Amino acid sequence: MKSFVVSLVGAITVTLIVPQSSVAQYYSSYSGDVGPYFRAGAGPAFTQDGMVKGFTGFAPGNEIEYRTGFALEGAVGFAFNEWVAIEFESSWIGNEINAVEGFAHDDTFLYHAPLLVSVTLQQRIPQTIVTPYLRAAVGGAVTIFDTEGFSNGTATLFGEASDFVFAYQLAAGLRFDLNDQMSIGIGYKYFSTEDSTFKYEALFGGGPDARLEIEGVRTHVVLVTFDMKF
Repeated sequence: MKSFVVSLVGAITVTLIVPQSSVAQYYSSYSGDVGPYFRAGAGPAFTQDGMVKGFTGFAPGNEIEYRTGFALEGAVGFAFNEWVAIEFESSWIGNEINAVEGFAHDDTFLYHAPLLVSVTLQQRIPQTIVTPYLRAAVGGAVTIFDTEGFSNGTATLFGEASDFVFAYQLAAGLRFDLNDQMSIGIGYKYFSTEDSTFKYEALFGGGPDARLEIEGVRTHVVLVTFDMKF
């Protein structure tokens, strides 16, 4: 609490002393980074090959190949000073399944909706508008398996099923100030989950229920971001 008060007093003092019209002084001073902010981002998602770890009693081990997907993210956070911020992030990551060894499939997708709490370490480079950052996040993710037909020749899945699993994320990037409140950036994040299990009820009440277990994903995301301070 003491460090927060000191940082807040310092930010107010600088704001009063430094003329807002002086671009050079803006670049060389701390410009009031304490407070709430919002971030949005979008970009491609590259998910590494995975594995079917279980399918209605059949031997697991079939390799899964994913197509390049797409990610959207949104976050709200609070910067305690110019170095540390905490935020809550939610996003949407989707990849179409390109091929599964030994399986036939039609319009089959794996989606993730992470719910994460993160800590960000950041420091603006003196005399510039550039702020590098590192971020680590933990939480969970809703995973969704959606298919128009997923079959090993004996059992077939149709429709959508979901699970909730542990997830974590590591991120790094650069932000470029547009003004005192807004910035744009480029970032990279590594997103990973534990294995997901999807349960499908038997069609029309006949036969046993189906169970599909998929290895947790390891996804690399490149994002263009927009930040706004309040």
